[in-house]
Amino acid sequence: MLKFLVSWLRWRARRARTSTFLPAGVRTLVVVELTRLGDFITILPPLRALRTRFPSARTYVVTSEAHAPLLALCEPGLHVISIRNPNSFPGFLRALRMVRGTHPDLVCSMGPANRNAALALASGAPFIVGYLNGTDSLTPFLGVTPVESIGFSGLANVTFTSENIQDRPWKVLQSIGLTTPRAPVISFPRWKPDERLLARVRSLGLKGRYVIIHPFSGWEFRSWPTGHFRALAERMLRQLPHDVVFLCRDNEADQLKPLQDAFRGRHRVLFVPSSDIIDSAAMIQRADLFIGNDSGPLHLAALLGVPVLGLFGPALPEHTAPDAARGVFLYRKVACSPCTQTRCIMPANSCMNRITVDEVYDAASGLLAQARTDTVASHG
Repeated sequence: MLKFLVSWLRWRARRARTSTFLPAGVRTLVVVELTRLGDFITILPPLRALRTRFPSARTYVVTSEAHAPLLALCEPGLHVISIRNPNSFPGFLRALRMVRGTHPDLVCSMGPANRNAALALASGAPFIVGYLNGTDSLTPFLGVTPVESIGFSGLANVTFTSENIQDRPWKVLQSIGLTTPRAPVISFPRWKPDERLLARVRSLGLKGRYVIIHPFSGWEFRSWPTGHFRALAERMLRQLPHDVVFLCRDNEADQLKPLQDAFRGRHRVLFVPSSDIIDSAAMIQRADLFIGNDSGPLHLAALLGVPVLGLFGPALPEHTAPDAARGVFLYRKVACSPCTQTRCIMPANSCMNRITVDEVYDAASGLLAQARTDTVASHG
């Protein structure tokens, strides 16, 4: 339904009169990113650049309620429109009412998703820029996605192609004349969880050194087999001094059951389902290493300055990995990768299956050793 709405809104909006864009005239700026966690994290550095470019504007960010708390940590002073169910039509209508209520002068759609495009196009703003031809693709970097504009008398011709997803929101800024070089993803490794969060961490039994494993990705074909994660954890518990924490969202808790059964009664293994992003951030921030598939929590760990070990397959690391992260990204090239991730033509020997437990363990132990060396050097 949103796809047809976007098409109609684009047709209607293109009939509007164009005029000269004057940055000084932007009193209210709205930035829209209602999609996944990793995509949301990529807009944080451009947000800082936008606020510098429009210092007098009242800036609103429209995002998922689950992701909104990160804004207060990374970019305080913003006005947040948080949406509980951004994928639902009632959630979209609520977001639209709130956006229109701000009477925006400029709206930026920061990622190629139908709900971003529809919200921007229906906002009533005289100037709209960004990814306005919405898509449902899981891998928009496989094609060419133009930055489009409504209301502007002339903008630079800018497109997003086979680049890292961190480049995507910067393309929107580039189209309206912001020539600031792309900054790396903002990190806040100096962030210290408050006492409530620290008490929560301690209540879980997280007192010593530990490694976090996030075994899910949201998509079947991006996920390393659960049995491999089990074998990896077994080996780490035998050969390393670290505890192992399996972390996931609340709605993924049922998928943890095979791992919980395998480690039932074992010490040094914890299972923590949590959809509270600040709780999760507090746990991740104190870890020595984060291991996971290509997913939003991997980007969150990089944002926190934690070393990361990412497992990639349908998407190339150069397309979707946090490129400023401290860490290692494992990837096995096969003839059909990168792909659309809608089906696997080699399920018996998929790209994710080809990453071995030995490879992941060796990379993990190497990163942990490097972290110890860096700690000694920093205290020397």
